[in-house]
Amino acid sequence: MLGGTRGGPVPWRLKEVIPEALKRAGGKERLRRGLVLAAWREVAGKDLARFTEAVALEEGVLVVHVPDPVVAHQLTYTRLALLRRYEERFPGAVREIRFQVGPLEAEGVEAPPPSDPGRLREAGRKALALAEKAPPELRERVARAALALFQRQRGDPCPVCQTPSETHPCPTCRRHLEDPGVRRAAERLMRGQEAGLEGDALRAARHLARENLLAQMRDLYPEALRSEEFRPLLADLARRYRNLFPQEPLPEGVRSLLKEG
Repeated sequence: MLGGTRGGPVPWRLKEVIPEALKRAGGKERLRRGLVLAAWREVAGKDLARFTEAVALEEGVLVVHVPDPVVAHQLTYTRLALLRRYEERFPGAVREIRFQVGPLEAEGVEAPPPSDPGRLREAGRKALALAEKAPPELRERVARAALALFQRQRGDPCPVCQTPSETHPCPTCRRHLEDPGVRRAAERLMRGQEAGLEGDALRAARHLARENLLAQMRDLYPEALRSEEFRPLLADLARRYRNLFPQEPLPEGVRSLLKEG
């Protein structure tokens, strides 16, 4: 008889089978976990996978390392879409995704280029604000595009749109600034009228209006300094500037001449 009595020792065959079964069960789970981690590049897409890394899967929570808190915050906009993609590939395997700041060590994963922390935070806030203003069905796409742009582009902020760019203004804003319609809108803004534009075109028109008003004040200031008859004209330019840009101070010389605080 191969087996033992009830309550006695485990039959010798089961002593071999049980550990093997447990090992296979664990191996299957490890394989599934490995497949989930390996699938991150496909699930996240090429842009996100360049600077993120899936590092652990514990009790349905996928842990993804990111380079800094700004990126972690931005990725919250893509979380639900990523969960849906995982559910399609591995039903029930990933219930939550947690983005954590951590080292990026996998082959092919790139940390973003070093950047000034202040500029990094400011660019992150602007990208988030842009995504929040987008329609709900477009927020993921806007956030991902802004994130990719934020990570890839280098240079100082464009004076018009504040997007990092190696040329100033950036190519997109340069096209708007050269648009006759945008130039006419800038003139309307300077007269206190509605621009009739929105988005990037409106930002370009406001930039032109700002630069034109500043240039006119700079040109008129020496004349107003020599003769009081020019000061009402300078005061009118200052009023228009304050109406358009209430948060920006007037040039120091103009403010002093007009006795403004």
